Amino acid sequence: MNVARRDIGRRRLLAILLAGSLLSGGLAGCGILPPEPDKTEEATVEYGNVASAVTTAVPRIVAVEDPGRWRNGFGYGAEFSLVTDSAEPFTSDELDATVEAIWQSLPWEPNTITLYAGETTADGDPVDLRAAAAELSPLGTTNAGQGGVNLTGMKDRYGAWTAPE
Repeated sequence: MNVARRDIGRRRLLAILLAGSLLSGGLAGCGILPPEPDKTEEATVEYGNVASAVTTAVPRIVAVEDPGRWRNGFGYGAEFSLVTDSAEPFTSDELDATVEAIWQSLPWEPNTITLYAGETTADGDPVDLRAAAAELSPLGTTNAGQGGVNLTGMKDRYGAWTAPE
């Protein structure tokens, strides 16, 4: 009986030592792995000539500001603030020309374009883009902030994206 107990005790001790060795080896291995990459977007992103393309396509847009890019799991999304000369809501033709200009002038393919617009006054009153976006099928639209919109499905409306020349 004592021999059986000693075997069980030795097996337990061996199992504990083996588990401890595996655990410490695994922890030591984690220490030599490179750190996980930063999940934020790189500091410098190229936006091509989006600002000049948009202001040329839609004269009431006097500037394009605050460009942004983010990774959303399916690719990259782009965000822009449009400065306009009046607080009137956009027409579907104006918004269509704006989105198409962005789609054709970005040097990378966005799968989402988020737009906000504001008037050039000191208050920068928001300009409503939502009604115009609703008329741009087959673009997918959702509301974004004060009158802004998120747009998807540019490929269906404007054709396959190609890099600008």
